[in-house]
Amino acid sequence: MSDGPGVVMRESGARGWWNLRGDGDEPRFRDGVAAVVGVSPPIEPCTWHAAGDRRAYWLGPDEWLLTAEHGTEFESPLRGALHGRCSIVDVSGAQILVNLSGAQAGEVLRKSSPYDFHPRRFPPGRCVQTNFAKATALVAANADASFDVVFRRSYADYLRGWIADAGREYGFLRGSLGTDHPTRRQRQPAQDDD
Repeated sequence: MSDGPGVVMRESGARGWWNLRGDGDEPRFRDGVAAVVGVSPPIEPCTWHAAGDRRAYWLGPDEWLLTAEHGTEFESPLRGALHGRCSIVDVSGAQILVNLSGAQAGEVLRKSSPYDFHPRRFPPGRCVQTNFAKATALVAANADASFDVVFRRSYADYLRGWIADAGREYGFLRGSLGTDHPTRRQRQPAQDDD
């Protein structure tokens, strides 16, 4: 067994989140979103696109979840740019993103969800909304073999605990995205704290 943790969970800091609905088949819609957000909404099911810190996750044929650095404003600019049928709702207060990395991160996903997260079925650039530890989450595969898990803030304590428990047998480490400084990370005990 490796000396390092098999699963590392890093929580993103505050981010902006928006639920966008519109006609993805309409080029003016896609172009308008790309002009404002900096990334085009994916039209292929279960995929996501990124440009820098901005991401667009496919949720359905006419629905996407957008995210960007906290303080970014998309709602008014998108309303102005999208002259057709569309809906844009700021859901920033409702979302949490954690990144799972490490050699055993996939095992934690398989313990948590009925979805097939095998790399052949779930390569980088894919995302899926699924049951996750009796809650719901959006899981996205990243090019660095890590996974982003997006869930509702109301499930945050429960799902952080679930992930920590599911990862303990592999060695679990909790940290923050954007920093690898040892004083910003806390090692989780390998056994229950009774």
